[in-house]
Amino acid sequence: MEIQKLGDLSRWRVHNEKEAIFFSDHKVRTIRLDVRAAASVHVYLHTNADGVVVDEFLTVLPAGLSAVEFLGNGCSLVLDSTGPVSYFSPEVEAIWHENVEEETFTTIANRRERNPEVEWMEFLMQQNINSRMAAMDAEFERRMLALEERNANANSLENAGGSGGGVHQRTAAKRAKQPDAQAGAIEPAAADAAGASR
Repeated sequence: MEIQKLGDLSRWRVHNEKEAIFFSDHKVRTIRLDVRAAASVHVYLHTNADGVVVDEFLTVLPAGLSAVEFLGNGCSLVLDSTGPVSYFSPEVEAIWHENVEEETFTTIANRRERNPEVEWMEFLMQQNINSRMAAMDAEFERRMLALEERNANANSLENAGGSGGGVHQRTAAKRAKQPDAQAGAIEPAAADAAGASR
């Protein structure tokens, strides 16, 4: 079962065959026109008032609910059908709302004046934070300089041959080569040969 969504029926307009449907010409955009018809509908591009064209055939829409979309700015369409035609497009709907009541419930709220003593306290707090941050920056710089100086001293002692206090300051002595446990032994093949000659 196919569901056809018609929306608010009060927004549909009955098409008068003698009148064209006009679309404003403020910018190029996609224009959509939904059509409800009892018979097939011939759609013509009408446009005049120096937009010229006048009744150029565009398409045929089947009976029932259908839609046509096109890209354009200022133009007008004519719908021709043997049966009644209704159409809907957001382009031709009124989008303004007239306020008929004079009473308004909106008021302009003025900013409440702040207490000057509170503002003075906030200023002093900000000054205190700024001085603390400056002291922390100075301490960080002092520690970095001390660290760089300590590293420079360690490098100079190492280059001078002293013990720089590091783990790998001196080269390790080479270990003596271990004697080969098999050095004095006779190879088995040689021993067999000696036994065979006896």
